[in-house]
Amino acid sequence: MDFLRDGSVHAGMLFYAVFSIGISVVCFLLAKDKGRNPYIAVVLGLIPGLNYLAIAYYIGVSKLGKV
Repeated sequence: MDFLRDGSVHAGMLFYAVFSIGISVVCFLLAKDKGRNPYIAVVLGLIPGLNYLAIAYYIGVSKLGKV
């Protein structure tokens, strides 16, 4: 954790990266449950700023019905 002490990486960036990984996992699970493409959900969950919109989308979207 020397990179936090010498200032090369800001502590907020480290926590945001961990938080983004958590959001992408939740997006993956929601997309898989609702029949959407889970790999696109992971990519959208990792993009900063867009990940909040992605998780809101996957919470609000309905399940795909089988025809």
